[in-house]
Amino acid sequence: MLVFLALFGVVAGGMINLDANNVDQTLKDNPLVMINFSAGWCRYSQALKPIYEKAADALENTPGVKLAYADCVAHNDICTKYRVSKYPTMKFVRSGELMKSEYRGQRSVEAITEHINKLMEDPVKQLHGDEELKTLKSETKSKFVLGYFASTSSYGYEVFKSSAQAMLGQCHFYAMTGDDAKPKIASFGGQERVFLVNDVDGEKVYQGSATNQPQLSTWVKENCVPLVREITFENGEELTEEGLPFVILFHDPEDQESVKLFTQKVSEQCQDQRTGVNFLHADGFKFAHPLSHLGRTTKDLPVIAIDSFKHMYLFPKFENIKKHNRLRRFIEDLHSGRLHREFHGEVFNDRVGEDDEQPPPKNAEEAAKKRAEKRSCD
Repeated sequence: MLVFLALFGVVAGGMINLDANNVDQTLKDNPLVMINFSAGWCRYSQALKPIYEKAADALENTPGVKLAYADCVAHNDICTKYRVSKYPTMKFVRSGELMKSEYRGQRSVEAITEHINKLMEDPVKQLHGDEELKTLKSETKSKFVLGYFASTSSYGYEVFKSSAQAMLGQCHFYAMTGDDAKPKIASFGGQERVFLVNDVDGEKVYQGSATNQPQLSTWVKENCVPLVREITFENGEELTEEGLPFVILFHDPEDQESVKLFTQKVSEQCQDQRTGVNFLHADGFKFAHPLSHLGRTTKDLPVIAIDSFKHMYLFPKFENIKKHNRLRRFIEDLHSGRLHREFHGEVFNDRVGEDDEQPPPKNAEEAAKKRAEKRSCD
């Protein structure tokens, strides 16, 4: 069968060539899939492909891991689904879910295989008794997930570990196992349990299926990972490394009502957009310089914008997030390319007068003039 698939270009050594017929099954059958999204005309894609093939061969016998290749010219539907617009781009799908962080390491066989092997390590940190837990709770301000398991070989622990791997970098996982966990498991009627710790409302107990990894990961994401995170000078580089455009609320640090409203509307309109963008809020006084690139000052706060890492796009009016799916449409306009085309002067007349503080430009020349005037004021 492997020879048959190779003849048709589905399998090349250890690398799987993705197409519409095999992509869903490949992602379903393998706990971790790295995908190289490439275009044949791109010289960087051309240079990477033989290196990537060798890395796939080196990892061919690694349990639970597959390296896949997506030709974005022949199979643009796959690349569009994962919102790939630059080549090559290397992303990870873990347990069927797209991971936030792209691969941005060195493009060598050694670096790729080392990164994959690290991703397959057990990220769960072991705690030994209540004293260690008490110290951890006092020393960390962030939420974390804690599980009590009979042993590290129990099925419940394997599910817990898989969720920790899927949520790597987003939430910390800790566990007590064996003798350390026995008293607690006994108090739970002999059942293994998972908790959210350090939540403002106290500990939360996971009530879902202990054998359903996607369900556990969803619960962790909803309870441990903030829907809207704060971006600071300290974590800005780390957030950028995730490779996702920023949807940012710039606000006065004394104004927490706008943060609450923004978070509420993100929750109502954009829950399914979290794998494609990062929702953030920022101190508009500390980040006054990005505001200036939008033609805004601290007097205009609160301000919403998208930073695509190429351009910044301004949401017309903050109050418009109260309108039905308006924030969602703004994000969809980013992914469809409409914001980029508008930035470069293309005029759309289907929303004339809808949000604009002043009438939209009549043509590309007028749009270019308006942009030049804005830059002269920066």
